[in-house]
Amino acid sequence: MIKEIISKHFNLEDNIKLLPKFNIVLNRREIIVKEDKCIGCGKCREVCPTNAITYNNKLHIVINREKCVFCGKCKEVCPTNAIVIIRLRCEIKEDAKIIEVDKYEFIEYLSERCASCLVCLKNCPFHAIEEYGDKIRIDINKCELCGKCEEICPLNAIILR
Repeated sequence: MIKEIISKHFNLEDNIKLLPKFNIVLNRREIIVKEDKCIGCGKCREVCPTNAITYNNKLHIVINREKCVFCGKCKEVCPTNAIVIIRLRCEIKEDAKIIEVDKYEFIEYLSERCASCLVCLKNCPFHAIEEYGDKIRIDINKCELCGKCEEICPLNAIILR
């Protein structure tokens, strides 16, 4: 089905067998605050490693998605379970499937894709990425599997699974 969509888009209807096999993995993260449950205690704000949490006029928390790294520390300390983190994984091979993920289990670094731009290193809130020759190295003892590096890597050289 996916090959049919791609071949139609590129006008390859007669040459569908020429399309290569492919494997695309996309991770999508969302964070939601249930305002009816938030009591404005501020515990989440205290543990946020990127200062992504502020208050709105109603004294409920607001999470800046651009700063948030989805580490889950705010969710862990919330006494009313007002914070929900959703992690979705979309895998496209011959077919497509979407899976909700509770927590990522490991991080994969594809050095052959890495352009050494160091945007991941500069944006890692846990300082788990360091330069290693002309590439990078991820310190798994520091990595919280938050996914910020994967989200900003322009060449998809970092993948969480």
